[in-house]
This record gives sequence, C-alpha cells and structure tokens, in this order.
Amino acid sequence: MWSAGSGIKGLAVALGLFGVAMAVPVHAEVKVTESTKYYSVNGRTGLDLGKAMLVGGGKTIRLRHAIAATATKFNVSDPVMVVENGRCKIKKLTVNLGLTYYYPKWSGRSKASPAVRKSWDAFYQELVRHEKTHGKIARDYANKLENELLRTSGTALVRCADFSAVASFRVRNLANELKRKQADFDRREGLSSSRITKLQVQLIKTR
Repeated sequence: MWSAGSGIKGLAVALGLFGVAMAVPVHAEVKVTESTKYYSVNGRTGLDLGKAMLVGGGKTIRLRHAIAATATKFNVSDPVMVVENGRCKIKKLTVNLGLTYYYPKWSGRSKASPAVRKSWDAFYQELVRHEKTHGKIARDYANKLENELLRTSGTALVRCADFSAVASFRVRNLANELKRKQADFDRREGLSSSRITKLQVQLIKTR
C-alpha cells in the first residue's frame, strides 16, 4: 500500500477430513485471482492531485493516508487427508489467493498542463509497481502456505485430532511473516530516498 502498509485483509483456512484413502498421489496447487478497483481524483496541479488522493483514498481504502492498496484474501479448499504409517497427512489441496488492487483514477487530465501529466504518469507507473510487488509477496506466501500444509501431519491413533492445532500454528507463523515482509517493504518505499517518494514529491511540486 502507498502509503503506509498493505497486509492481509483476510485469511481463512478451512481444513476438512474427507474419506481416508491409503494411496493418493500428492497434488496441490495455488490459484490466484486478481481484480482492480479505482476511486476518482480531480485537479489541475500536482498539489491538487495529492490532496485529492488523500481524501479519495481515505474514503475508498479506509486506511490512514492510503492512496493505493493491495487487499489479499487466502483460503484453502478441497483438502484430502490420508493415513500413512500411522500419520495423518494432506495429499491434495488448493490454496486460493484473491488480490484486489486499489488505485486513483485521474478524471481531469485534459485540463492539466503537460508537465503535470508527465509527472502524474511517472508517479502512477511507480505506484502500480509498488502494489504489484505487494501482490508478489502475497503470492510467495501462498506457495509457502501450500508447502507448510503438505508437510504437516497428525496422529492417526487420536483420529488426527492434533492436526488442526499444528496446522493453525504454522499458518499463524506464516501470516505474521507475511505481515512483516509487507510492512518492511512499505518502510523501505517510504524513505525519502526511494524512487516512489521522490516521484510523489515531484508531482506535488508540479504546476
């Protein structure tokens, strides 16, 4: 998110026990869906646009000082559990990741000077790159989530009752890791020396 943090909007992991099979090939996949939403901004100068993004972003994204964001939603579907050598293991599942990008959309472009349009284009391109990076971090997490669930096991003697606790612990650890990575990325991008910050400052100064 620009600015200040993009993280998990929601994380739901649903694990169910299906008919126990003795020999099932391992099959897991990550499915990603993306969508983009916009909020309108207007203005002739870079300062006008900067103010409009703070107002519009605050209403649309509902995060303080946010002018763009990446909302993420995870869930797990179609798990198949088997028992092998006294251990309960998942042999099939799908990790679903939904990404929703939020961006400003400038509706008064034709009324602005060429300099403002040029500054806007440069800043907007960097803004999209920023949010897409948040999306990539979330994709990496989805792959890690898949691997963690596949390597989790429970005890058949207690009817796999301990599986959920182990899986939940690992999922929470990964979720915290994801939040840290997203926050660290935002902190680096928020430095005055970063390209996106410099382009934002340049836009605001342009008339």
